[in-house]
Amino acid sequence: MPVESLAAALDGMLETEEGAARPLGDPREPDVIRTWVHLTAAVADDALDTAIEQAIAALAVDRPGRARLSAAGLIVGLPVQAALIGGYVRTFRRIKAIAAAGGLDDAAMMAETRRDLRALNQRMAEALGALRDQRAAMGRMNRILVDRERRQAGMNADLARAREDLEAARVVLARVEAERDEARRIADAARAERDTLRGDVKRARAGVEDLKAKYLEKFALSLHDLNQARAMLYNDPTSTLPAMKASVAQGYFMILEDMGAGEVARKLMAGIAKDGL
Repeated sequence: MPVESLAAALDGMLETEEGAARPLGDPREPDVIRTWVHLTAAVADDALDTAIEQAIAALAVDRPGRARLSAAGLIVGLPVQAALIGGYVRTFRRIKAIAAAGGLDDAAMMAETRRDLRALNQRMAEALGALRDQRAAMGRMNRILVDRERRQAGMNADLARAREDLEAARVVLARVEAERDEARRIADAARAERDTLRGDVKRARAGVEDLKAKYLEKFALSLHDLNQARAMLYNDPTSTLPAMKASVAQGYFMILEDMGAGEVARKLMAGIAKDGL
């Protein structure tokens, strides 16, 4: 019997007429072994294991197929299950052959068949136990993986928040640095303006001092002129020149007072013009 035919027959037996999954995974169950005996009626004893395994694999090419096989109790990629089903089918055929040949007349064959059946039951129990252990281990591993994924998701969320906080900190730092640079620029401009003002003040002060010196010099000259004009009064008592020179000196004195040099001007006047203005 070609594997394609067995796969097609198995595909039609995975569900009952009502659409429910048909149990096909444990050949120790009478209904299960009868179904497999029916499905593999055209398969030779020595080809049973391979044919069953290949038929299961042919239906497991996609996820829906694997889901239907799993619902029926058939585990994809578990060769020992196919071998055990094949062993049970061979044992069932041998029992039927013994019964057809006269039953208990062939006691030795019946005893061998019973030993084989016990061995198959033992192997099936071990396989199912190993499968349960494997599923339990897979369940624990899945729980570990789920927990790890949950922790990873939490770490990713924390990392994302940390990145957002870092980006926000970078923005704030950039703003602070920009404000600092602007403050430095303003401070530099203020210092430059202050230095300019200081220079202007120094120059103004120097100009004022120069101007004071010039006016003090002119004041001194006007006082000497005043002295000379007064000395000429002996020759010309009606001369108005002393009054004019006094008026000029008085003007220079008032300018010097306005410039804050009044005291210096008085000392200068006291040393030159004994009679004052």
